[in-house]
Amino acid sequence: MNVYYLPLDVSTWTPIDEQLLSAVSPQRRERIKKYTYAAGRRLSLYAALLSRMSISLLTGIPAKDLAFRTDSGGKPVCLSAPGLDFNFSHTKNAVLCCVSTEGAVGADIEKQRPAPLKIAKRFFHTEETEYVMNGPFQEQDIRFFEIWTKKEAYSKQLGLGFQLSPESYSTLSSALSSQLHTWRQDDYLCSVCCNKPFSIEKTTVTEATVQTFFILNS
Repeated sequence: MNVYYLPLDVSTWTPIDEQLLSAVSPQRRERIKKYTYAAGRRLSLYAALLSRMSISLLTGIPAKDLAFRTDSGGKPVCLSAPGLDFNFSHTKNAVLCCVSTEGAVGADIEKQRPAPLKIAKRFFHTEETEYVMNGPFQEQDIRFFEIWTKKEAYSKQLGLGFQLSPESYSTLSSALSSQLHTWRQDDYLCSVCCNKPFSIEKTTVTEATVQTFFILNS
C-alpha cells in the first residue's frame, strides 16, 4: 500500500488552485465550489489531485485520463484501474491518500485536539471505550482519535459509510487489528485499513510537488 500525506499551509484560494480545477472532474469541481471557505475548497481540490497523482504514479496511466465513479456506499472507485483500490481523507490543513493493488482500502486522518470523550460510549464498542477511558489521563485524547480514525478507515474500506453501526464492532479485536495501521504524523492521527495482508510505503508530499506534477502533465 502506498500512503501519501500532504500538509496544506495556505488557506487562501490561489491563482494556481484556480488553474488546477481543470485537472479534476466536473463533478468534483461542483463539490469544491459548494464549500463556503477557501480552506475547505483547497482540501477538496488537493484530495482529488493527490488521488489522481498517486494512481497515475502507480499505474502509469496519465492523470487526465483517469475516470472515477462513486459506489452506493459513497466510496470513490477508479474505473481506469479495476485491480486497484484507493481512499482519501482530509482534515484541517492535511490530506491523506492510500492506494493499493493488494486489496480494498480505507483511510482517515484527524487533527489532534481535545477529544469529545463523552461520546465514546455512544459510538465506540465497550472494549474500545475501556481502552480510551482507562488509559492514562494524558493519553485519553490520543487514544480517542486512534480509535476514531481506525473505525473510519475500516468502514470506508468496507464501503459502507454510515450503514455500519460503529458500536457494534471493536477495532481492537484480533480479527480487525491486523487489518489496521495507525500512526502519528505531525499533529495528526492517521489510520489505514486493508482487507488483505499489506505492507506500507509512506511518502510526504508538498503542495509544490502536486502543482508541478499537474502543470507539467497538463
